[in-house]
Amino acid sequence: PDCPLSAPNKEQEESPDIAGRLQGGCHGFSRKFMHWQEELILGGRVKSSQDTLLSAEALQSMFLLMSPKQLYEHFKDDYEIHDINWNEEKATAILESWQRKFVEVVHQSIPSNSTQSIHAFSTTTLNDIMKSFSDVSAIRVAGGYLLMLAYACVTMLRWDCAKSQGAVGLAGVLLVALSVAAGLGLCSLLGLSFNAATTQVLPFLALGIGVDDV
Repeated sequence: PDCPLSAPNKEQEESPDIAGRLQGGCHGFSRKFMHWQEELILGGRVKSSQDTLLSAEALQSMFLLMSPKQLYEHFKDDYEIHDINWNEEKATAILESWQRKFVEVVHQSIPSNSTQSIHAFSTTTLNDIMKSFSDVSAIRVAGGYLLMLAYACVTMLRWDCAKSQGAVGLAGVLLVALSVAAGLGLCSLLGLSFNAATTQVLPFLALGIGVDDV
């Protein structure tokens, strides 16, 4: 029932000759300019003595989508969307929604007891991963700085009050924390976007260097 009407084997209800179709690679919608060689899309190939493709263990498939600008231009004069304030932002939202739904459907298409595995990936998937890593984990950062506070205090503490520098260690870690917070706050005020390096690497890198200098 999920077989699309455009499938060449829809009426026959027979499995297509995939090996025959992928022999020598495959072409895109522009056959003259778009061609993917066989070794780029197939893995674990098995061939006959006549170099005919018999089977393969892995297949990579790609779906080409319009860019947000192309999608906007394609439908901007369509009467059916004249009342929804059609723009590039909405085109981007549609493309992102389609990609997320595509990945979800692909993951649900294989039964849990199947010997096959499918891995779906899209531009939106990468953006979602980067966004999740760009979120600041307050608990993780606070925990790291609290541990460093304890470490600096314990390592610099001495029984002899004249030689004890526990307060200096505490002040050093607090100074590093304030400098990182000030830097991130300034970037936020300037409208600079955060990434994984900004939120997951920089606070701990600055903490390590700062404590080492203390």
